[in-house]
Amino acid sequence: METQDASQLSIDAIAAAFAALGQPSRLKIVRLLLSAYPKGLPAGEIQTELNITAPTLSHHLDKLRQVGIVTAEKDRQWIWYSVRSEALKRLIDFLFEECCTRNRVIDIEDMEFVDTVGDESDSACCS
Repeated sequence: METQDASQLSIDAIAAAFAALGQPSRLKIVRLLLSAYPKGLPAGEIQTELNITAPTLSHHLDKLRQVGIVTAEKDRQWIWYSVRSEALKRLIDFLFEECCTRNRVIDIEDMEFVDTVGDESDSACCS
């Protein structure tokens, strides 16, 4: 088995999280849980609100837990789910990590201008 460096593992984890969020029902679940942040909601309330069958909801919540977006906490007979805001923030930070790193401000004094007015030496390019 090939070993991956830490940055590739991080990319793989981030890609898995985005893949999990790329499914419409899971995205609805996350948005619903964000509306109840930080306390979260019991599974039954999520099921009722989104009209998802229990096995399907369980599958989606498990996938979101696997990628670290959602946590589950048992409270007597209920399981409460909540969003891990730091996980969502990490995804957003990843998207903006390289933002504007290729933009360079060039000082006008450092620019080289070529006077092409009246220069007919390169007239072939325009014909």
